[in-house]
Amino acid sequence: MLDKLNKIFEIIEENHLDFYFNHSKEEFEEIKKEALSKFKLEDDYDVLYVSNYIIKRMVNENDGHTIVRYSDFLYLGVLPRIINNKMYIYKSVDDIKDYLYDEILEINGVNINTIIDEVRDRCLYQTEGFREANVERNMIDVSVLRSLPSIDNNADEFIFKVDHNGEVKEIKIPFGYAGIKNYRHFEDNGRMHIVYSLCREFKPNQMINMVNEIKNIDGINYYIVDLRGNTGGSSSIIKPLIEFLKDKKVIVLIDKYVYSAGRFACRDLKNIGAVFIGTDIGTPMNCFGNCPPIEFEKFYVQPSNSYFTFDDRAGGLTTKEAFKEFLKREDYKEIMEPKYFHPDIYVEESIEALREGRDVYLEKTYEYIDSLEK
Repeated sequence: MLDKLNKIFEIIEENHLDFYFNHSKEEFEEIKKEALSKFKLEDDYDVLYVSNYIIKRMVNENDGHTIVRYSDFLYLGVLPRIINNKMYIYKSVDDIKDYLYDEILEINGVNINTIIDEVRDRCLYQTEGFREANVERNMIDVSVLRSLPSIDNNADEFIFKVDHNGEVKEIKIPFGYAGIKNYRHFEDNGRMHIVYSLCREFKPNQMINMVNEIKNIDGINYYIVDLRGNTGGSSSIIKPLIEFLKDKKVIVLIDKYVYSAGRFACRDLKNIGAVFIGTDIGTPMNCFGNCPPIEFEKFYVQPSNSYFTFDDRAGGLTTKEAFKEFLKREDYKEIMEPKYFHPDIYVEESIEALREGRDVYLEKTYEYIDSLEK
């Protein structure tokens, strides 16, 4: 297994823009030594955890993208949410709908705070919001759960202990998908709600077809673009929607999950005058990125091969040579200082609102629209 771990880091070193930007090769060896003394390395799940644990310590503050994933894409049929330092079932497949918004206390007999700490120890993030978001989305990845030091690597079922209306209950979580359905739109009293939760198309011309449908709907005064949950993909897909929304009244909903190519969507919508409502997004505008997967045995190794400065003085950096020259500049630290994207109107989530069936983001949006129409 040590050979696999070493091979993964050979792939990262070869393909990352500069894997040793924060730490030297000598420091990398010390970090690896510390990880190997702390964790077992007996199977592929251990390799998965240890490799990401090391990556986090090498690049975390500058690179939220570099990661090693497992080839088995199997998910639990829930989406958790951290609100006020507690984790709740936020969405679920139909089989366990009765447990929506219950607080999660344990997973497979392990205290949820231990689980969260272990997931956090292998997750990259550059904002506090994405720290939570990354923990939440990794909590449903079966390969990640199996890789955790406190969970049996051979676990084939996952039992959540929850606080259900004041009573502690255990529920077996089915496998499945409980995510947001992309490319949806609906009209509500002259307000068009457009859901764009992933910068990807799952069939040809999906964005163009949606825009053409929206164009044919009359009587729309406001366009609400819902970017919540958008962790990225391709930044070019949204272009037809941006073109259509020019010179229209646009409001954008954002949250801590908006990440990677999602931030380009924020930039493009901001440039046409959109108003943003929600929380801070999950990434600085300037960061490492562009990490196509490289297959190695049962792993997908995804090193960042670019750096996006979001600065006219430097532009995008896509080669090792260009990045090396960039680091010689006197102003490189200033350019790399994180540039954060903030909403115009902040929203605070609460478990009480969820239990009451309220969408606090849309509530703020409608309050804002009502204030414009008075």
